[in-house]
Amino acid sequence: MQGENARCDILLRGGIVYDGTGAPGGCADIAITDERIVAIGELDNWQAGMVVNVEGLCVAPAFIDIHTHSDFSLLHHPEQLSMVYQGIGTQVMGNCGLGVAQTDASPRFQQEQRWLKPYGVEVDWNRFEEHLKRVEDQGVGTNIIFLCAHGTLRKKVMHFDQRAPTAEELAAMQREVAVCMEAGAWGFSTGLEYVPGCYADTQELIELAKVAAEYGGFYATHLRSEGDQLIESVAEAIQIAEQAELSLQLSHHKAEGHRNWGKVHQTLQMVSDAIQRGLDVMLDVYPYTAYQTSMAVACLPSWVLSGEPKEVVERLRDPDIRLRILQEMRERHDDWETAIIGSVPGNRALQGLSVAQAAAEAGQSPEEFVLDLLLQEGLFVSVACFNLSEEDLRTVLRYPLTMIGSDGVGYDPAKMNAERPHPRCYGTFPRVLRHYVREESLLTLEEAIFKMTGLPAARLRLTDRGILQPGAYADIVVFDYARITDRATFREPHQLAEGVVHLLLNGRWVLRDGHHTGARAGKVLRKDKQTKPTNSHITSLGSE
Repeated sequence: MQGENARCDILLRGGIVYDGTGAPGGCADIAITDERIVAIGELDNWQAGMVVNVEGLCVAPAFIDIHTHSDFSLLHHPEQLSMVYQGIGTQVMGNCGLGVAQTDASPRFQQEQRWLKPYGVEVDWNRFEEHLKRVEDQGVGTNIIFLCAHGTLRKKVMHFDQRAPTAEELAAMQREVAVCMEAGAWGFSTGLEYVPGCYADTQELIELAKVAAEYGGFYATHLRSEGDQLIESVAEAIQIAEQAELSLQLSHHKAEGHRNWGKVHQTLQMVSDAIQRGLDVMLDVYPYTAYQTSMAVACLPSWVLSGEPKEVVERLRDPDIRLRILQEMRERHDDWETAIIGSVPGNRALQGLSVAQAAAEAGQSPEEFVLDLLLQEGLFVSVACFNLSEEDLRTVLRYPLTMIGSDGVGYDPAKMNAERPHPRCYGTFPRVLRHYVREESLLTLEEAIFKMTGLPAARLRLTDRGILQPGAYADIVVFDYARITDRATFREPHQLAEGVVHLLLNGRWVLRDGHHTGARAGKVLRKDKQTKPTNSHITSLGSE
């Protein structure tokens, strides 16, 4: 096809091509026919239905966001604008043990339903595959990869029970993992700081991870602790992966709290040691020194969160228990100035204030204010905590096996602007390119692109995405390196990134000349089963 009669549908002419392998960029043309790349190189003699001049612009595989929670917005915002304007072409969701696809309409999933109902989404599916089909039928703005979420499946089988599962319950959870993997899930995720995932012991997680391993899946974990017990939590994750014999991904790796800064040097050494022993381990990170999570999780003692949300509310109302909670909070927290209130559906005026400021305006101590706010909002409040180290972030970002993951949700800045999300939802990937590559030179451009494309593709064992080569899907981002930037801030998060000129997914234009085309060009990607499942663990445990 290199002769004078070579033809294609789209020809990207003269860009600086970074192929996603970590190799330096070089000038080349890219020919696309239907969904795939058909040629790369000097294609002067090619004819095309559309020739697009991309001279002076960077051309790379569309970015793969290895860690998102966009399953919470897919059905009411399928275009995923905050993601596509970053150049993201594929999102991995169902992380941190939270999976919308595994919920149903029963009362035990009222929290998930509360996230969805304000946007007109009713949970009308009962099985993982039914949810995937609904997303597929509606269309979606990026490619989508789902994980099987431990916290959700545990809630489905054991509700909020704080105990080890019976043999029957464990077998039921194993069957749920198998159902998800059969339907095309790519791995198994946990959120061990959250109820009810935190109630699982290590052995339970090993037995469930073994099922994912039989299907060639990997294990992605929000660790049991990202602060005081960080070292022990990384050791547990490595133990689970080694005993279940599957690959490991440490989610949004960090060390929370000043007293824990610097621990990442030890955890990264633990990762390197595990790799030397033959374990496949990777990490992901977002380029911010603040995280955002539930205010209840961030501010309350862990024992207060036991059981159903209504039980937590009852504890906050009990005068004697409240006194105990207040005392423990005073001993534990002294940084209310750096805790910034996120989304508060019932009182938007509080959004963006520090807890210290809001408490002072209310004439309360910060601890009393937090308890009252959580009661008023039925626990439905988020908070951003600015207690991460920039040096730790740079250390993790430089580590060769660290991928970029937003930990974000796809937002529509027009329809969802009442919320106050973390700016990572809008700016993660351009921020890395702008700040840590262009301004700081912490990474080279090819290194950063590799962390956004080829490396997550390797984690997912994708061979035809995350790379620019003939035969690969035409998932391509074209960006202006001098101009690409994040605009979202904690004060004003709903600002789309700038500098992505074009985005093609599966050979279709999603962004053209910086404008959204309206196309829902993504696909729900289902994992091919790489090993034939024996169901040996399910059978043996189910017979106990």
